[in-house]
Amino acid sequence: MRRRCPLQPTFFGLASDYRRVLHSQIFDLVYHGNGGFNWSDVYDMPIWLRHFYIRSIEDHMKKKNASQQKANKAASKPKGRSTPPKFRR
Repeated sequence: MRRRCPLQPTFFGLASDYRRVLHSQIFDLVYHGNGGFNWSDVYDMPIWLRHFYIRSIEDHMKKKNASQQKANKAASKPKGRSTPPKFRR
């Protein structure tokens, strides 16, 4: 008599896209970490800590982009009437 396991096959092991997600996170932390992380440190890092650093970098990048857009808008507004350049004849 064969016994059947009531658990789903996905219970044992990781999801099929886990490796892609893991290496994407490693790349993001090493690349955007400005030299603060190396590959082996991030690979061995606990998941909750890796997620914390990724969220911190995302928040920093969002603030940086918002301030850059604000500066670009301020720089692109005309500050009065412009005058054409004067050339010698």
